[in-house]
Amino acid sequence: MEVQPGPPARHATAATTTSAVMEALADYFKVFSEPNRLTVLEALRSGALNVTGVVEKTGLSQALVSKHLKLLMIAGVVRRRPEGSLVYYDVIDKGVFRLMAQAEKLLLAARRQQLDDLAAIF
Repeated sequence: MEVQPGPPARHATAATTTSAVMEALADYFKVFSEPNRLTVLEALRSGALNVTGVVEKTGLSQALVSKHLKLLMIAGVVRRRPEGSLVYYDVIDKGVFRLMAQAEKLLLAARRQQLDDLAAIF
């Protein structure tokens, strides 16, 4: 029986590495693409809370808060810490709040530029 050669081995190139990084980065940014999830994160800015605490701070339903905490935990943004019969959640890296603040600054600058561009047309 003759062994047939397989497909040529793929070597990671700068393009495929960059592509993989960009894909991972896009997935990470998706975590921050839901307004209620950002609201949950903002509730955790001052420290760890249990689900009830997040519900009270945000006004969101318990089911919605639980869903977003789970997604944030899976994404590695939030960790859970059991304490007796309760579970507390906190943000792993507070740098996420700097990211949110920088995104807000960029958004405001872009909106100002849009308004300036529209004003120049009329």
